[in-house]
Amino acid sequence: MICCSPFDTISKNKPVPPTGQCRLLFGWFSRKMGKRHLTEGVDSMQTWTDEALRALLCEELEAASYPVRRKQLIERSAARLGERVESRADLRPGSAVVRGKSRLGMLLTELIHSGVISEDAVGYLRVVPGQICGVSPARVRDFVLAELKKDGLLGKQTIFARAEHHFGTDKTASKADDNALRSITGRVLLELEREQHILKTSRGYRLADDAGYPGTELGSWLRQAAEGGDLRTCFLEAVHTKGGEWFEVYCVDLLRRYYVLTGKVVDEGAVTGGSDDGGIDGVIHTQDDLGYRETVLMQMKNRHAVMTSKDVREFYGAVCAENGSRGIFITLSSFHPDAQKLLDKVDNLTGMDGDKLFEIAKKCRYGLTEQDGRWRIDDALLLAE
Repeated sequence: MICCSPFDTISKNKPVPPTGQCRLLFGWFSRKMGKRHLTEGVDSMQTWTDEALRALLCEELEAASYPVRRKQLIERSAARLGERVESRADLRPGSAVVRGKSRLGMLLTELIHSGVISEDAVGYLRVVPGQICGVSPARVRDFVLAELKKDGLLGKQTIFARAEHHFGTDKTASKADDNALRSITGRVLLELEREQHILKTSRGYRLADDAGYPGTELGSWLRQAAEGGDLRTCFLEAVHTKGGEWFEVYCVDLLRRYYVLTGKVVDEGAVTGGSDDGGIDGVIHTQDDLGYRETVLMQMKNRHAVMTSKDVREFYGAVCAENGSRGIFITLSSFHPDAQKLLDKVDNLTGMDGDKLFEIAKKCRYGLTEQDGRWRIDDALLLAE
């Protein structure tokens, strides 16, 4: 005798094989619970998980050959679970059938509110395309937040894989439920990011910080540095988030400090960047102890892309056109080997990549500070408007 009902009844009826998309999840839950049903002999309400019953409701709705309302769906699902005909007459408060149908009704309401099932103006129900029965956006949202709270930083593909394992879609043969779950999870990530509950960084997603740092990507990098993350990476990424104009001002100020630190007098330093800058973003006029004057021209690229020989050649042409004494090409990334060869070949041209920028910032203590023997990012400078 097979008992497969949450209504404390025993049925000899052989269940009808599920059809449609929901068969995948319902079938997995059925296999997972089936052995227990056979050995217990009497099914209890605790035997079936909410996930399995949600999947059953959706599967029965998809399998219906005619429009179905709420009461009809609950009756169909109850019959599918093996409720005996004679037990349906037992409608006393607290009876097994009343408790079971009440539970199905509660789960159906959850599915409607979560958008998995829709209900039209006259009460007819349907499964919303692209949804996974039993997996609502609200449940995915709670799962994502819990995972980020546990592990701190997770990539999108890692979140997808964990969601598939958590909700059981990786246990099915079809990829349809995996794709549907990924769609739901992707929308949830976008909503959480828009609401500033999570931050999207170049390395993945993390929870927004509530303890001193803003809920932005900049705040995320500053927080990572404070928590012991790789200082160079955090510093360069934090600078990158500030944008091109801020980067130009920072580089001019940094080079002014560097020249003063190395014994030169800085007569003037300014940002010249604009739509008609001719390829020159900044200029510094210096004078040494002997009175030699130099005009140092700069170009700054706040990019992750590797700088090419074409970039360097164009900048050198601008330096020559402006009669600059020296040219400094500054980038947060690096130079292609051909670009580096060109920089090494020209005497009055030099390049400053992300590594060198980081070291100069430490040397000038501008953007980076040392406290108690440990280097830190100057949060005040980066957070200033």
